Amino acid sequence: MPESTRAIPDVDISWYQTLADISPVGIFLTDADGNCLHVNRQWCEIAGFSLEQALGRGWIHAIHEDDLERVAASWYEAAREEQPFHAEYRFSTPQGKVTWVLGDARAVLSKEGNVEGYIGTITDIDRIKHYINELDQSREKIRNVLTQMPVILFAFNEQGRLCTWNREAERVTGYLADEMIGNPKAMALLFPDSAYLHKMLETYKGKGDDFLDWEWSLTAKDGEPKVVAVSNISQSNPINGWSRWGIGVDVTARRKNEQELRERVKELHCLYKLSMLSNQPQLDLEKFLQEAVELLPPSWQYPEITSARIIYENKIFTAGSFAVSPWMLSSVLYVRGCKVGLIEIYYGEERHHEAEGPFLIEERLLLDEIALQISRTIGSVLVRKDSALLEELSTKAEELENFSHTISHDMKTPLTAIGGFAELLGKKLAQGDLERASFCAERIVENTRRMERRLDDLLRLAKIGRIIEPSEEINLKRLIDETVGMMANQLDEARIVIKVDEVFPEVVGDSMRLREVIENLLSNAIRYIGDEPNLISIGCRRQGDETIFYVKDNGIGIDPEHFDTIFELFRRLDPKGNGEGVGLAITRRIIEAHGGRIWVESAGEGAGACFCFTLGHILD
Repeated sequence: MPESTRAIPDVDISWYQTLADISPVGIFLTDADGNCLHVNRQWCEIAGFSLEQALGRGWIHAIHEDDLERVAASWYEAAREEQPFHAEYRFSTPQGKVTWVLGDARAVLSKEGNVEGYIGTITDIDRIKHYINELDQSREKIRNVLTQMPVILFAFNEQGRLCTWNREAERVTGYLADEMIGNPKAMALLFPDSAYLHKMLETYKGKGDDFLDWEWSLTAKDGEPKVVAVSNISQSNPINGWSRWGIGVDVTARRKNEQELRERVKELHCLYKLSMLSNQPQLDLEKFLQEAVELLPPSWQYPEITSARIIYENKIFTAGSFAVSPWMLSSVLYVRGCKVGLIEIYYGEERHHEAEGPFLIEERLLLDEIALQISRTIGSVLVRKDSALLEELSTKAEELENFSHTISHDMKTPLTAIGGFAELLGKKLAQGDLERASFCAERIVENTRRMERRLDDLLRLAKIGRIIEPSEEINLKRLIDETVGMMANQLDEARIVIKVDEVFPEVVGDSMRLREVIENLLSNAIRYIGDEPNLISIGCRRQGDETIFYVKDNGIGIDPEHFDTIFELFRRLDPKGNGEGVGLAITRRIIEAHGGRIWVESAGEGAGACFCFTLGHILD
């Protein structure tokens, strides 16, 4: 019988025929030697072979050449050991189509238990293999992404030990996966400070497995401190095999940059505030140095342990809980090429080494810039003082020149008169004219007394600036009332009504000299009072930041062109007046010695005058 029609003796295959017709898988039947006796239609479709091509040893040619040796060895081994055959392999059709199949076979036994053949199936698993392959590729891609991604990935298993540790975790910490995965001391390696680790674990109990951007301060393998922002979403995103997992981002550089930025902002703020202090009008140098030194501790890296001092001309200005320590940074103050002082910064505790001891290079640059600014400010103050002194000397020189001209002019007249009357006295005595001689003697005495009074006024004026002692608190209202009371007779004789404000601020100064100011201004008002009704008002008013005191009359008034000249020595606007022209000059000298200024306000002749003045020391 031909091989294609060979039958298996004593085997009832009616059931096999029925099963083969309806089966969705390929079915084959062989004899004990592996020669194919039958294949069903599904097997032919999968293999691309006809029944005739599969019979005998033909089925072997359906197997992919790369799998043939492996499948044949497995088949014959199963037959030899009388074990079931099971294998995955590929079918390759004559048309070139490759299909993955799963082959299974079992022995067919005779009634006596002898192997008479094999029956088996092949299942098309090509799509499954494709899906599995895609899944494996996806898993490999995900594994590569997780391994290579620039974010730390870590996971713990049910025993609480690390089971995942990617490349970024290795890079940031310096610990390799082999050192961390399964290591019960992994956390202690990352957090060698046991107190910090305990605190972190206690905090974790409150946060659980659901938190974002919790910053951990860990220590890398090389000892470098690191800051990692960790997020754990394993509670809402569980992964099989991972009890807890999270991701972390190395923010060490960012935090360092932020810290450096904060330090730079502090430094700029210090320089800005120092610049504002330096540009104050009427700068008080000692107050400036105290305010400047107080800017220093908050501008350093560790303000809580920083103290500072400025030494200038044997005066010391301190800030912070000042104490000298071994950790010091200093810079010299130079003004006009000479060392005039020193700025010193101290740390109360030791800190890790930086560019200059515990101090940053930026702090050295900051201190030198501060020293330069303070030196310039001191220099500017000294220049202003020198300028003010030069201006004062110039003014004094001008006053002295005017004073000399005034004295030479005012003294020349009585001296000339004395000389003339003395010469005339000699002639009259020689002539025996005693009456005319007596007249000449009286004129000589009168002019001599006049010169004496003027010399006394000059000496009094010259002494005012040296005898002022502005340290007494004065009730100005009481002083004015007392002065008005002393001059009551003069006011009554001139039929003058005087009006005094009820409220005056207290001032600091020389009460005797300020009383003289009120006397001079009242005497001047009485002397030049106008037509009745006669009125003098004494009061004060606020104008901006100043308190202005005034003595106002309704007298003959003053032409504006004389506003400045009336305060000059021996200057009288009314030649017929009985004054010496010294009172207003003395008044101005007293007011200026008290740090104030004096001026006159008038609408002109016949409109009265108001003498106004300020004082440098007023108590609120």
